[in-house]
Amino acid sequence: MTNRRSFMEMGMALTAAAAAGPALAQSRRGVVLNIGLLGDIQTLNFWSSNDVNSAVLQESVMPRFGYMDANGNVKSTLIRNVEVKDKATTFIVSLTPDIKWHDGVPFTADDVIFTSEYLVKHKLFQNTRFSNVASVRKIDNLTVEFKLKAAQVGFMDVMMFWVSPMPKHRWEKVTAPMTLNDDAGGVTGLGPFKLTDWKKGQYYIVERNPDWPAALGRPAIDRIVYRVYKDDNSLVLALRTGEIDTTSRQFLPSMAAQFRKNPKYRIFEPASPGYSYIGFNGKKSEFAADVAVRKAIAHCIDRPKIVRLALEGAGVPMNGAVSPIYKDFVKSKIEYPAFNIEAAKKVLKDAGYADTDGDGIVEKNGKKLSMKMMYEGSRTDYDKSVRIIREDARQAGIELLLEPIDRQVYMDRQSKTKEYEMLFVQWGAIVVVYDSFYNLYGKEAFLNYSGFFDPDLEKWALDAKESATIAESIKPMDEAQKVVVNQIPTLSVWVPNLTFVANTKFDGYLPNPSSNNGAISMTSLLNLKLRGAK
Repeated sequence: MTNRRSFMEMGMALTAAAAAGPALAQSRRGVVLNIGLLGDIQTLNFWSSNDVNSAVLQESVMPRFGYMDANGNVKSTLIRNVEVKDKATTFIVSLTPDIKWHDGVPFTADDVIFTSEYLVKHKLFQNTRFSNVASVRKIDNLTVEFKLKAAQVGFMDVMMFWVSPMPKHRWEKVTAPMTLNDDAGGVTGLGPFKLTDWKKGQYYIVERNPDWPAALGRPAIDRIVYRVYKDDNSLVLALRTGEIDTTSRQFLPSMAAQFRKNPKYRIFEPASPGYSYIGFNGKKSEFAADVAVRKAIAHCIDRPKIVRLALEGAGVPMNGAVSPIYKDFVKSKIEYPAFNIEAAKKVLKDAGYADTDGDGIVEKNGKKLSMKMMYEGSRTDYDKSVRIIREDARQAGIELLLEPIDRQVYMDRQSKTKEYEMLFVQWGAIVVVYDSFYNLYGKEAFLNYSGFFDPDLEKWALDAKESATIAESIKPMDEAQKVVVNQIPTLSVWVPNLTFVANTKFDGYLPNPSSNNGAISMTSLLNLKLRGAK
């Protein structure tokens, strides 16, 4: 496949579960891999959610077009070849033959074309990956031609890495996709495993797909059981007792310490392309809509302290809108306002905020500067981070009311109902950063949860996305970053050091630099074998 240089050129260093699950797994024969999830899967409609647990299940039943290998190159199992023409404005995509959907219908060019058009039409997750497409046509059953409006060197990389194909025959009559969750009817996938049984909040079971082409690698695993746990402690206990073999949850140092010197476990530490951030929803809070308030809060983020205490030192501060792993894009050192409580107070004072009743919280127009910040309560690193931020913000006269909530509720409020004032969360992976930036801040972007719009940010982010070369994307990315650190629609906090743990029951884990699913990417699932098996 051509044109796979982009990731490398960017300098990427790249509560206990219910007992029903174990009983089901043990009552059947075959090789079983047990994977622990922290919290439930939000939905089985993978195109309506940016849910990391849904993404874990996707690896086995509904893989994306491509994946990133250990060297940072994007490769594909579903696509056999890509021909780049006309200075990166035309892409001829040849599909791998003999792939079938789980209901027996062949996977063809029609599905690829349908996916690209349907995501854009309904503004679903990853819709902006196709926003530069001028036309798409079918050459034959296994060949598609994309013509772009403007040159985009990373078009196929980001499409393959991020997008899962949609079965046209399953979705073409669905007119309200955000209301369809497939939780009753299951998933019409095309991966090496089929979803066969599940119980929300407890487990999801997938079985080996007999129609998966042998040329793509037949899994040695017969069955995978994804078990749901409500907190870190129950997840760690399940790994220690052998109830699960590995987990998609990254471990803090104190969690991983008990496994490091135990020969029965393996530690994987891939690079992290994701980061945590604070999001503001100006449509739900007049204070979140005030850039002066957002700047004051930026002055209240003591990143080194948060990394030291919340991540136990396992991470690095993220001072700008782009992760420091993308060296070419952070050379300009475009950073958020630095931690300075007195500066935060001055910003608020200059904007007309004052503490008139002496309670330590400033007011404006008779209203106290108070906002709610929601986050997943099951995440220890999130909880510690927001508590530190709350205490420092209070010193500046800002009241942050913490809302630790269930993961399912969090995901629904973040991406569907948009019922939040502030949020704290972590992106799993931001790759091909000059393209992903538009996916975060573009006017029609699914991941622009609050609907923030700035015309300059729209222009520069789009220019960066539609660059003919990576070098040409740096200047518009710098300009886009300037808008973000000045307007602060989001506020980055830290980049984690990823640590994943697995027992030694299986050999062949293949963690890669992009994985936000631990060491259980699809390439791992196709490669895993019982230890000692030939």
